[in-house]
Amino acid sequence: MNRKAIAVVTVVAVVLAAAVSAIATAAKAAPATKQFVVITISHGSISEPFALTSHSSGPLRRVRGTASFCCWTVGSVVRDGQKFDKGNPEMTLTGKRGTIVTRNRIVWMTVPGGAIYTGTWKVIRATGAYAGLTGGGLAAGAQLASGNVSARFTGFVSTN
Repeated sequence: MNRKAIAVVTVVAVVLAAAVSAIATAAKAAPATKQFVVITISHGSISEPFALTSHSSGPLRRVRGTASFCCWTVGSVVRDGQKFDKGNPEMTLTGKRGTIVTRNRIVWMTVPGGAIYTGTWKVIRATGAYAGLTGGGLAAGAQLASGNVSARFTGFVSTN
């Protein structure tokens, strides 16, 4: 092979290597598909059953397990003369295939017969089959004077 042919082959090889590298980088940077999920919690204790239901395609199917809450601070805020309490509980959802841990930011107020709250949630870590999960959404719920809780968390999650 003469020098000119070797130079052409070298240039083609470099261009092909650059193209393969660019395609691989683009594939890694492709945005993850977001999956809409609903988490419901009912009953009345610090360790409660939960159900996570997927409402679109993605890595999660129906998940059932135990929800527990810990590690939060509480404060108060006054809006238009009405006092609201606020907190940031960590929620751990433990299922058969792993755990999902979220940080919730909630504001609640006491009403006759209990309390109501709204807020947001965000995945802060996940293990097992849920490793790499990210996302979050909105939360709303009520707690009766008896301690029974009914809560709903909706939002979008994806895997990296």
